[in-house]
Parts: sequence; structure tokens; C-alpha cells
Amino acid sequence: MHKLKTIVRTAAIGLLLAATTALAQAQAPVVVKYSSWLPPTHWLNTTAVIPWMAEVEKATQGRVKIEMLPKTVGTPPTQFDVVRDGLADLSLIVTGYTPGRFELAEMGELPFLGEDPTIMSPAFDRVYRKHFASANEFKGVEVMSIFTIAPGHIFTSKKQIKSVDDLKGMKLRSASATGTRALTLLGAVPILKSSTEAFEMLSTGAIDGSLMLQETVKSTNSVGLLHYGLLVPGGLFNSSLAVIVNGDKWKTISPADQRAIMGVSGEALAAKIGRAYAAADQSSIDAMKEAKYVLERANPALAEGLRKALSPIEDEWIAKAKKKGVADPAAALAEFRAAVQSR
Repeated sequence: MHKLKTIVRTAAIGLLLAATTALAQAQAPVVVKYSSWLPPTHWLNTTAVIPWMAEVEKATQGRVKIEMLPKTVGTPPTQFDVVRDGLADLSLIVTGYTPGRFELAEMGELPFLGEDPTIMSPAFDRVYRKHFASANEFKGVEVMSIFTIAPGHIFTSKKQIKSVDDLKGMKLRSASATGTRALTLLGAVPILKSSTEAFEMLSTGAIDGSLMLQETVKSTNSVGLLHYGLLVPGGLFNSSLAVIVNGDKWKTISPADQRAIMGVSGEALAAKIGRAYAAADQSSIDAMKEAKYVLERANPALAEGLRKALSPIEDEWIAKAKKKGVADPAAALAEFRAAVQSR
């Protein structure tokens, strides 16, 4: 009898321990590791990404937590592969850093799209998901949000651009295939590099200037290296970015928590990032004015010359999108432009 009681007691303890372990495992949060190629203190992290991380934790009642890794895994152009392959769980990618890979997302890079990122960013997420998500450009990852941002312009160190001819032969940094194509059509010499490499190239005089968002002049510490800005109505180019999470990691999150996370992601996260870019642009404009930059908006004749020179880019993108299986990419682009112009 004593032996039987011991066996029963041991079994009960074992069951209790198993249940306790199972409960602890059930309650343990899913920790998502974020690889940021931008410094933790960069304005995009502090004003948009980190607040979103907190919203994810709140929306899931602590069941999902995002932690920023102490240093970047890989390089800015390799972030998609880093996340897809599980070297990190989450990252922000610039689709243009790997030309030809995300051709449908290149819609967000086209010239003359608009000037207000608070409108453009969420509209792009909505239109991309509606028209392009089925093409599965981001196979292996889950897209938390995809957006185009503030428009880009031409910044130079030694002379102001007064005409299309002034661009001929100038070495200018580009950040995407679309920017590279634009510079080629304008007769300039494009140098495809990430924004984090802009400072070194400008400080050594390796380039004459850069295609940049206004905020990038300040965030890359290039205010003292450039002196002229040609602001193009609607932007000479733009960039498309995405916040992505590893597909397998995403599957470890319960369906209910996935829905909760998407409730604060998608258009909501794109809008948050759009507002952050608008504020950062204004901060950089103030810094450039203080540094006595020559900032000029392209006059109608120059703007028309740029539009004429760059007209092939849109048709080329439409052709690429059709090859990707999109029946009417022109309609998707028109829908995006209408959303931008309706506000």
C-alpha cells in the first residue's frame, strides 16, 4: 500500500510539473528580434518603429514582444535575405537597394508621384496589397507594412541645377533602379549606393551630389557637404520601403495575435511612418536654411523638361509589371495617384 501511494504521489507530482511547464510555455511571449541598419537613435526608429513595437506588445497583451538587436545583421541591401533566412526575425528594407527584385514595389519609386508622405505612405500600402500582393514578391516573409515616403530631389555641392543640360556628366548618388534610370536619361552618371554610404562619398568628393530626400541631407550628416537643392514638383523620384517579418516566425504567433498585430500595422504603420518623414523633412529644411543653402523649386520650364526626359520610366515600369502577371498596372498607378491627389 505504501509503495502504491508513493507511485501515485510521484505520478501526481509529475503531472503537476508537466502542467506547470506547459502553462509557463504557453504564457512565454513570442520574442521577435529586430535587425535595424539604422542606429537605434535614428529618428525613424524613435518616432515610428519603436512606438510601433510598443503598440504590438500592447495589442497582444504582452504575448508578442519585439526586441532590437544590439547591432545590424548583414548590410542594408541584404536585410530581406537576413529576415527570410531567419538570421533575424524583423527588419525595415528599402526595396530599391536590390534593383530588379521587387519590380512591382517600384511603383512607389516613380517620378512625380506627390509630395505629402502622410497621404502617400498609407495609400501605397492599400494599393499594393489590393493589386500586387498576389504576385508574392516577398515570398518567405510577411509584410507588416509597405509604403512610399517623402519625395526625393537633387542636391549638389558646387553648383545649382538650372537646366536639364546642367546635369550632363555629373556624378550623383542614386538609391534605386528608378533613380539610376532617371539619372541616365538626364545624362548624369549614377552611383547606386545606400544612404549610409552617402556621407563618405560626398566628403571625399567622389560624387558631385546626390538624389536625396530632404531629410536625408540632415540624417546622413551631409548638411556641411552640400550647398544647393533643386526641389522638383512631385519629386524626381521616391523610395518604397517595407517592414517585414520572417514567415516561420510569423506562424509561431497565434491567429488572434496576428490579427491584433495587423490592426496596428499595414496602413496604420505606413501612416505613422509618413508623419515621421514629414516631420523629419521639415527639420532638415530648417537645418539647410540655417546653413544658407540655395534651395530652389524647379521653374515650370525646367519641370517640364524633366518630365519630358523621364517620360519613358513610367511606361517601362508598366511593361515590367505586366510581365509579373498584373493585368492592368496602369490602373493601379492611376488609383494610387487619385488617392494622393484627392486629399
